[in-house]
Amino acid sequence: MRIIDKNTDFYDFYQDVYRDDTFTFDRRDSYILSKEMFCDKISPIHKSWWNYKTKQWDYNRYKFMLLQICNTFWLFLIEIKKIDDYNRPEEYTIELLDSWRDFDKPRKLCNLNVIQFSVSFYKKDKQDILNRINDMRRDIHTNHYKDKGNFNSVTIYNGDTKIEKHIPLLKACGIGNLLDAHEVYLAFEEYFSLEKSDSERREPLGTTDIDKVESHGFDKKISFRGK
Repeated sequence: MRIIDKNTDFYDFYQDVYRDDTFTFDRRDSYILSKEMFCDKISPIHKSWWNYKTKQWDYNRYKFMLLQICNTFWLFLIEIKKIDDYNRPEEYTIELLDSWRDFDKPRKLCNLNVIQFSVSFYKKDKQDILNRINDMRRDIHTNHYKDKGNFNSVTIYNGDTKIEKHIPLLKACGIGNLLDAHEVYLAFEEYFSLEKSDSERREPLGTTDIDKVESHGFDKKISFRGK
């Protein structure tokens, strides 16, 4: 797979390892997801409250992030380590909780979201979170979660010009350090391979010879009479 982009990400070097132009990933719609941009994106969903007992601000420390490339999923735990004077996230850590493949879900080129599960205990205790990874995977499979922040559409300013970008590059925000570069590269390649296979499939699966004849405008009763 060949990648076209002036920006680079942590998996790009594999295009030199596997020199193959069968697929081209035109990634010129990319942007570098920095740590500052990451904090800005999760800030609107960050909730803080004044604790009258401790006389300081408390906040929901844990959040979840879901990355999908083709039909491969990665679930991350975000832990807010520090907030600024305006109660906005300033420092964080990211931990990879789980990764899996799910071909029952619609495939996507690249989708990165902050998500929220419906069960409140996910927010309280880290060990409880780690004990319930299978439950979270099930909730994602059945769409029992909320999309609370999307990283797939950001506005980049170039002087007075506003440019909308849609493909996040993950090395700068810390996600890239947690992922297997080879696995990510192959997931992108799989996406283009499956898209190509779908576009080349001219007849629906299960189509009979009679269906094919009639779909081309012939009548099976009169168009092919024996001589």
